[in-house]
Amino acid sequence: MTHPLKSGIIPAPIMPFTENAAVDWPTMERYVGQMASGGISALAMNMAAAEATALDHAEQIEALTRTKAVLASAVPMVSGLIAGHTAGAVDHARRLVDAGAEGLVVFPPLPTFMSKPLPVSVVTDYHAAVVDAVDVPIIAFQTANAGYPVGTIRALAELDRVVAIKDAAFDIDRTWEILEEARETDGRVAVLTGNDTFVLEALLMGCEGALIGLAGAFTAEIVKMQRFAAAGQATEAYTIWNEIGPIARVCWSNPLRDYRPRMKYVLMKQGIIPTDVTRAPQTRISDNDRRKIDALFDRHGLSEAKYLPQG
Repeated sequence: MTHPLKSGIIPAPIMPFTENAAVDWPTMERYVGQMASGGISALAMNMAAAEATALDHAEQIEALTRTKAVLASAVPMVSGLIAGHTAGAVDHARRLVDAGAEGLVVFPPLPTFMSKPLPVSVVTDYHAAVVDAVDVPIIAFQTANAGYPVGTIRALAELDRVVAIKDAAFDIDRTWEILEEARETDGRVAVLTGNDTFVLEALLMGCEGALIGLAGAFTAEIVKMQRFAAAGQATEAYTIWNEIGPIARVCWSNPLRDYRPRMKYVLMKQGIIPTDVTRAPQTRISDNDRRKIDALFDRHGLSEAKYLPQG
């Protein structure tokens, strides 16, 4: 059986807030339950889409315990691990696993990993410390502002429990390079796309799955699209992507930070969450972005029930 963290669709849901910017726990619980019934491989909490850097550690822990109770082992639950230094990552990793995380997505520690050149050894040492601290699968995470050098994936493959890397560099040429290097690990490290604007293209290039915020909406349809892609049915996959892709490109357009309120507005239109509130200094959706999303919903029929997270 394929490891659930190495293929398929792993949504990174947004975190709903009330009008006073408190976490809306009842809405979150309903929302993750809907995604869990959409055919996903796993669910990734405390990711960037959830404004995890705006959540304190106690809220991150509560998000895991509440989600764990909702999922009731129906699908694995993983958590983003965000820290600025190695000792902090090790401590927080243990807390997240104690709260029920069945895997960790290790964010690059910033600003350290932003400087270039970044030695491969620095990346592997950081991940090795987390691997040594917890007994769960690990997903590495390359971002646009912290790209990992060639050789990183081969080195990570030597660490126990590193099963995949999330590629969110938003650079299709880099995606190809990552896939080529991952093939040299003989399947030890899978590549999950995190490039919301070209999800299908990355899947057809060879990414085994996707760990993406876009799948926080349209979940079941994106699951179907990934399965078509894995089966080589590109025409069927593009039938879905041609409807969803345009809104992905609006939500993840510049300024990129605003994909969170844009996605919250999408979920509001779907009736999943009641507000598009974000935590300052993140702003709410602009009138221009709202008009663009409204137009795409009308043009592509995105209000149809099939586009709901549960399908």
